Amino acid sequence: MIAAVMAAIHVAISVVLVYMVIVQMTKFSELGGAFGSGALHTVFGRKKGLDTGGKITLGLGVAFFITSVLTAYMMVR
Repeated sequence: MIAAVMAAIHVAISVVLVYMVIVQMTKFSELGGAFGSGALHTVFGRKKGLDTGGKITLGLGVAFFITSVLTAYMMVR
């Protein structure tokens, strides 16, 4: 029962994470944006820190990792 709940939470987090990544990709929607060229500006200090969307995406990524490990652990038990 708890494994099914963890799997459902994991799926929900993954869907929201994919959505947030796609929303952030629209900021760099030029031709090379899909391949990471838009991130060039952040590497060299043009932009300081993460915006709200970046912080949400980071939190969702951490939550995705944690739920991945917990779901795998619950499935084995």
